[in-house]
Amino acid sequence: MKKTLTLLLTAIICLGLVMSASAAGRADKESITIALQGELTTLDAQYPDDGNMRPITQNIYDTLYVLEKETLEPKPWLATGMNLVDSLTWEFKLREGVKFHDGSPLTVEDVVFSINRNISPELNSQFLNSVDAIDHAEAVDANTFRIVTKEPDPLLLKRLTLIPILSKAFTEAHTANELTLVANGTGPYKFVEWKSGSHVKITANENYWGEAPAIKNATYRFIEEKLTALSALQAGEVDLAVNILPEYVENTPKVFTNTSFETYWVRFNQIPENNSVFKNKDLRLAANYAIDFNTIAEALFLGYATPCQGQMGRDGYVGYNPNIIEYPYDVEKAKELMKAAGYNGEEIEFVSQRGRWLKDGELTEAIASYLLEAGFNVKTKILSWSEWLNVLFDKTKAPDIILSSNSNDFFDMDRPFSACVLSTSSQSAMNNPEYDAAILAARQELDTAKRQAMYEDLAAKFHEDPFALYTLSINDLHGGAADLNWTPRRDTRLYLIEMSFSD
Repeated sequence: MKKTLTLLLTAIICLGLVMSASAAGRADKESITIALQGELTTLDAQYPDDGNMRPITQNIYDTLYVLEKETLEPKPWLATGMNLVDSLTWEFKLREGVKFHDGSPLTVEDVVFSINRNISPELNSQFLNSVDAIDHAEAVDANTFRIVTKEPDPLLLKRLTLIPILSKAFTEAHTANELTLVANGTGPYKFVEWKSGSHVKITANENYWGEAPAIKNATYRFIEEKLTALSALQAGEVDLAVNILPEYVENTPKVFTNTSFETYWVRFNQIPENNSVFKNKDLRLAANYAIDFNTIAEALFLGYATPCQGQMGRDGYVGYNPNIIEYPYDVEKAKELMKAAGYNGEEIEFVSQRGRWLKDGELTEAIASYLLEAGFNVKTKILSWSEWLNVLFDKTKAPDIILSSNSNDFFDMDRPFSACVLSTSSQSAMNNPEYDAAILAARQELDTAKRQAMYEDLAAKFHEDPFALYTLSINDLHGGAADLNWTPRRDTRLYLIEMSFSD
């Protein structure tokens, strides 16, 4: 099985296509076309965990803080500074002279409205678990506002990098449905149009408070098929194709890659009221022993992925446990655990989708093959992106297992534990009060050394009692025009203001 799978996954597609001659003489150095791997679901930037939306809206909306490109430390953006009033209260000053794209001035009221909307149960944001440590925001004066947290929160400034700042008046003047189709931020680019099934266009904000971008116009095309995207790149029809396949690297005019914060995981359904076999710990362990992720990483991703070391994260994250090792590939041990658990071939529904992340469909097939070989009766179900989102975030629809990817925006082990384990998270398929209490305690520990120890202890527990298949950490891999100047960020954000074309 292993040899057969290796040969299958390492098959290289010989394209024989002609490279684009765009670098030889680009007529328009102020416009860029980017191929996304699918169509966005909405322009309401505060609601969805939608990787096809964020490359667009992150250029339209500003946040109070952003991550510094090299250090990944939060730095002031729309906020100019802060003061810790007490362990729960943070006071900020707002940048003056900033305007929304409709010409209205940015005010403290807009900031307070944006924060309170993003954490509200009514919105039920799919990013809520990343920002729900915030209790509320309140205005102090015309240039000052406060954020009150539910408990001491060492990650608050990083959380603020995830909250787009909206215009209160503009948002309240539109219905929920209308807000899916319009955008009005303070960022370096303004929304122009969204043609369903084709593209989104944005253009430079001539009144932007910050540095003027070299790229003035951007078109985002929706190209799900990877070979089609590569062909468009080589023909000069697009200038950047996100998430290209590793086997396309040699046929790509220019390759952009960096370590990413994306980690694939397969969620086990442990919800008590759901009838899933994976409520049994031995079966969860068996599944982890049943898969050879080293072979998958090498054969399928050609070096652009690293097997998880028995935990959800990378070395360098705050709270990462360096003493944990990955589960060895051991089919016999997996079968022993399955027998001890009394598994009798019950059908296991494995839900996934194809095209959102690098080789997500192929990874699904490889995982299913290994599980079948070990004796699990797996039935794979591939959904569209919108259908998959609905299943992931609706616990009543939770399948036995579902493939997803955790984007660790904080580079901190709080992110996977809070998003994937904490029972109040919309992504969690667990209900364990002991683990909930431990995660919440670690989240509010301000002492760095104590926090590190608490997260290492949690990682060790989750190695013995896994909440997921800990699969692979993925590197970003994009293809671009030969004359495109850009360095991918480790936080994976595609800021157009950091791009230009060579003269």
